[in-house]
Amino acid sequence: MNLNEIGSRIKAERKSRNLSQEMLAEMINVSPHYIYEIERGLKAMSLETLVNLSAALNVSADYILFGDKQNSSPSLSEMMNVLDENRRIKVENAFKALLPYIK
Repeated sequence: MNLNEIGSRIKAERKSRNLSQEMLAEMINVSPHYIYEIERGLKAMSLETLVNLSAALNVSADYILFGDKQNSSPSLSEMMNVLDENRRIKVENAFKALLPYIK
């Protein structure tokens, strides 16, 4: 995994959505400086941050990590959008329960 390439993809997706680093940071509850470091390839991110970035930018984690949009899996937000409200709530609760153990 190349952190510079990952950061470049995140930056390109952020810019294509006309988001500043500050706006993206606020969306995923991290500091703007952390977004800067990720985009520059200076820092690796946690799994939680990867999931949050994927949802905020509406791209798959596969795309962020490997750059393949054609063969990548649907993003988490895309998968959640096809669920009825009851199932969506169950999935959200499951993720909330698992997140403390993922870091």
